[in-house]
Amino acid sequence: MTDPSAKDSSELLSVAQTAKLLDVTRQRVHDLIKNGQIAARKLGRYYYVEAAELEKYKNLPAGKPYQPRSTNSENSIDNRQ
Repeated sequence: MTDPSAKDSSELLSVAQTAKLLDVTRQRVHDLIKNGQIAARKLGRYYYVEAAELEKYKNLPAGKPYQPRSTNSENSIDNRQ
């Protein structure tokens, strides 16, 4: 037999628990939710994050995406007078 409650047994974490696991502040977790970087469910007044979402977030590269600098001849040091 299967347990009927096991269908959606994804663990939900509070914002405080999520912040502790990510080693960030609760405000940072709220910002991540607001910006769509972490998906969350709002139950009543509070947000809850699925544990699987943390793994997705942890696997993302840190920092801004790499963008090479443009090399315009106008901004070159050699062309300055």
